[in-house]
Amino acid sequence: MGKIIADNVRRLCKEQGKQMKDLAGEMGVDPASLTRALSGNARLDTIQKIASALNVSIKSLFEPLDDIEGFIRIRGNVYQFNNKAELDRLLSNHESNNKSVAK
Repeated sequence: MGKIIADNVRRLCKEQGKQMKDLAGEMGVDPASLTRALSGNARLDTIQKIASALNVSIKSLFEPLDDIEGFIRIRGNVYQFNNKAELDRLLSNHESNNKSVAK
């Protein structure tokens, strides 16, 4: 589980243009302490500080990374998807709506 948190923290930092030392500074901890926490068993209060500094939910730090996420425009509406299942659902709904219109 620690690897999932560490991978998500690194990804989120990259997306937000932050370095790990920036995150540590926002959390009020030494960068080495943050690295140790992500390498081992981070305490709940540390995880809460990480989530707060990255402006994400604690839950999102524990979710396995799905290699697909983004936005899709369907008939002028823009939808966000965070994993393959959500993209499949959006596309399926779109296909169902097209079949309904074609009948």
